[in-house]
Amino acid sequence: MVLVMVWLIYMLFPLAAVGEQSPAEQWIGFPLLIVFIACYVIGFLRTQWRLAAIIVHLVIIGYFIWRYHESFIYMAFYTVSLLGLLPSVREIAIGLSGLFALFGLDLWRYETTGTMDDFLQLLPAILALLLLPVAMLVSRRSQRLRTQLQLANDEIARLFKSEERQRISRELHDTLGHTLTMITLKSELAEKLIDSKPERAKQEIYDVQMTSRAALKQVRELVSDMSAVTIQDELANAKRILSTASIGLKLQGDFASIAINPLLDNLLGMCLREAVTNAVKHSRARTCTIDWAEEPGLHRLTVSDDGVGIAGNGGGPNVTPPGHNGLRGMQERLNLVDGKLNIDSPNGRGTRMTITVPKVNTTSREETRA
Repeated sequence: MVLVMVWLIYMLFPLAAVGEQSPAEQWIGFPLLIVFIACYVIGFLRTQWRLAAIIVHLVIIGYFIWRYHESFIYMAFYTVSLLGLLPSVREIAIGLSGLFALFGLDLWRYETTGTMDDFLQLLPAILALLLLPVAMLVSRRSQRLRTQLQLANDEIARLFKSEERQRISRELHDTLGHTLTMITLKSELAEKLIDSKPERAKQEIYDVQMTSRAALKQVRELVSDMSAVTIQDELANAKRILSTASIGLKLQGDFASIAINPLLDNLLGMCLREAVTNAVKHSRARTCTIDWAEEPGLHRLTVSDDGVGIAGNGGGPNVTPPGHNGLRGMQERLNLVDGKLNIDSPNGRGTRMTITVPKVNTTSREETRA
């Protein structure tokens, strides 16, 4: 908006030109210039009034060309800057048609005054007037394509992480399932032997300890092998994708001092990505708030927005709407660590996702020795 106002400094030239006219002409010319400036500002601020502002511009410029001088065609640079922002092809065609009509009027004016040499000098400006909206359209299309490409890349990354989550879930089941079953059986056997065969029971308890250490090592290897998604990384990604979608971001809580188990950090980072992606795709929100809090025995991550809510997208309050596989995936992921997902979405008053996971004691003797 500041740049829009800066360009208005060049309106001093038509103001000076009108000031040289008779008082009767000034009573008409100055109000028209005020209307011209007002339409220019409104055209930038209000998309629905942009085409009307362009038409008013063309009429005012045409009047000045017909009434005063052909050089008032230069005022059309303000008009074409609005024309390049029109949202539809139909509106652009209407604007260009009016611009060509203005060029025709200017040419007629030069012919009637017998100054065709001056008109030839004006041709570069006319070419610039034609190329400027085209350049703006190309730039907007390029920006839109870059935005779509970024969203596509984010979606690919999300799908990759989703597949990675499934792989982790399978490996946890396949790798640790047999180990935990063995621990259970040996513990039951040791319980039965503790009175009748204490030495044998000691051996079984020792086997349980060795097996549990091996299981802990397997979990650590699994965590170190998976792609390291962290809360801090996803915060940076959230800032980028929300900015692209013109959604403001508010951070609450002390994110700088987050220190949690790597597995929990990974799972919460993936949940944060899913929550932000949902806000961008479905919420139509203006602001997204991410909050981090530590509670007794729990980590709490909250993602909320001021959009239309889940009910506005085919679901109801506290209900996962049909087709939202991402939310179900979040709950499945949290089930691995006894976490919980709560969704509060009053109709028309945004969505609040609260994710809680139990704190993990990382200073136990077994982890220290592993």
